[in-house]
Formats: sequence, C-alpha cells, structure tokens
Amino acid sequence: MNRKQYVSGLQSLLYALEFAMAVTIIFGIIISVPDLFKYMVDILHSTKGSSYQLFQGFLSHVLLMVIGLEFVAMLINHEEYQIIYIMIMVVARKMLIYGDNTRDLFIGVLAIAVLFIVRKYFTIHKILANAGVAIFDAKTKMDKVNEHLVRDIESKEELLGDYIQKIFDEQGKIVELGGVVEDERYVYQVEEMEEGRMRMIALEDKYK
Repeated sequence: MNRKQYVSGLQSLLYALEFAMAVTIIFGIIISVPDLFKYMVDILHSTKGSSYQLFQGFLSHVLLMVIGLEFVAMLINHEEYQIIYIMIMVVARKMLIYGDNTRDLFIGVLAIAVLFIVRKYFTIHKILANAGVAIFDAKTKMDKVNEHLVRDIESKEELLGDYIQKIFDEQGKIVELGGVVEDERYVYQVEEMEEGRMRMIALEDKYK
C-alpha cells in the first residue's frame, strides 16, 4: 500500500468515526428531550423561590442541546464558521447561566464581540441558513470556492470576482449592488461593493 492509499484509508476511517460520534450525540440529544418537559412540569408546580433555579437549569439544558447540534453540524460539514457559532453559544450559555456579576457579563460581551468580528472579517466565506447558498469574498481563489461546492465552477479565471465580472460583461449587465447573473449551475448576486468593485458575492445552487 503506497502513501496515497494509506492516507485515503485513514481519512475514510476518520470520517466514519466522526459520523459515529455525530450519531451518538444526536441520539443523546433525542433522549434528553423528555427532560425538558420534566423541567416545565417542575416549574409549573414550583414555588416562587425555586422557580428561578429550575428555569435556569431548563435554559442551561436547552443551550447545551443547541451546542451539541452545532457540534454535530461541524463534524459533518467541516466548516470553520461553525466553530465560531459553537464558541458564541458556549459564551452565551456561560453568561446566561453562570454570569452573576458585572465582570463576568462584561467579559462575556467582549468575547462575543470578538467572535463576531472574527466571523465577519477572518472567515473566507459564510454559509447561510438555507442550504445551497454561500457568500464568498470576491478575491477568493476558484479552487478554494470549488472545495465547498457540490459541482465545480469551470473557469479559467483565478479569482471568483474575475469570473463574475466576465459573466456580467458577457451578459451586458452593469456591476452594481444587488446585481444578479447566472451560469449553467449557479446564480450569483453582488452582496457588497467597495470603491466600485465587487467585495462579497452570494452564490446559490439552482438545483438545491
């Protein structure tokens, strides 16, 4: 077995283990759902003094399940932006459940602000909520864009922005904010512009 086959086999094993972990986490979340209803019943029959602690436990349980779901999505999709979402949820849970003084709240708010800045300026692209849609920086190289697509964009241009500019020119359209063009597989929309040039481009799969 040569090195390439060995690496390929190891990657397949890692993917299988990640999938098994994802299934295990999902199963754990599903069997935890009845506990939420138990919390609701306890809150309904609790006294004024104990209801606060019960609701705090309920909220902690819900947020932990959300973190688990985001972790499963990260294991399946291997997207860097999901790490940011998980960290935001962890900090939010810490603030809501255990933040009982001004210093903790300030540190939590600062941490979330930093994470939002990182998400906006230091990630290559952002996958939106509805599947099949993504936003890329216009300066992203085509091979990097294709790494995230089901079907590659066939282009001789090196950068995504150059490819979209070519389509605009071929279709006789003016590049402007909100401008839309398409090829055989994808629809492209200009999301942001800077000094008259495309900065962020939304991409949507026609067949998703």
